[in-house]
Amino acid sequence: MPDQRVNGVGLHGEEPKRLCLSDGSRLVLDPESRSRSGNVGWKRVGWRRRDGSNEVSVTEARDLAGDGFEGYVTTRTKAEAAWMHAVGDWYHEQANRLSAELG
Repeated sequence: MPDQRVNGVGLHGEEPKRLCLSDGSRLVLDPESRSRSGNVGWKRVGWRRRDGSNEVSVTEARDLAGDGFEGYVTTRTKAEAAWMHAVGDWYHEQANRLSAELG
């Protein structure tokens, strides 16, 4: 069935939601679970590449989600990036404050 296209069928689980795909695998964006390269990214749980990885790019995740859930992948990715920026800004401010206290 190489011509059968995988696509998103529904959101399930706790927040943030997992996007279930038509082949039974699931897409997740989990900042606590970094890729082999150490980067945060999308993973396809229940599926593996030939090298054993289950990492997928944002482009691949959007394509796998299909028309019905592409917006979810985009919104979820933007929200995670915004959160990481906010946390990074807070750490930067705290580092500056501590450095200033040293004189």
